[in-house]
Amino acid sequence: MSDAKKPNTFATLNGTRLNVEVTMLTVKRVRDLCAVDVLDIFGTNDQLGGYLADNVKLMEVVCAVVRPQLHALGWSDDEFFSQLNGDTLARAADCLLDEVADFFREPRKGLVKKALAKARAATQVIEAQQMAAAEKAIAALDSVTEPATTTNSGCDSPESSASSRGRFGSASLTNSRRAGNTKTGSTRRR
Repeated sequence: MSDAKKPNTFATLNGTRLNVEVTMLTVKRVRDLCAVDVLDIFGTNDQLGGYLADNVKLMEVVCAVVRPQLHALGWSDDEFFSQLNGDTLARAADCLLDEVADFFREPRKGLVKKALAKARAATQVIEAQQMAAAEKAIAALDSVTEPATTTNSGCDSPESSASSRGRFGSASLTNSRRAGNTKTGSTRRR
């Protein structure tokens, strides 16, 4: 049996290794439990945006794929979900995509693998662009949050500022109005 291949596995947060295997039974189970055609990874039936781009939906699909193993472990769906984070879910998704590609026979298998390679490369470019944009935004925040240099005039308290405005601001405003200052929008009538 030279056709036997190594199982595609991912580890949960506690180190439990789960095999990802896509057979017709898997396809049916995922369709029954999640209303998703796991084989339609390129979105010909709008499934790509429906489960690969939505982490919660993807997590449900992976759960349906490995459900027999979860039953053997005595894990509920919630117990499984608590053992996933972004990294473990990404690894599970990679395993699932590879298994879906291997599900098909040639020449479709080769085409699916080629398309997956291009999609993964595009994803890396997009992630790099997002990281660069995030770093630029963080740098911009750093420049905004740097402490400003202020001079201490002895009037730092709100009470001091308010009393200063009251003493000096009112008088100058009154003088401006008497003189017909147009900056304040009022002119003296004659």
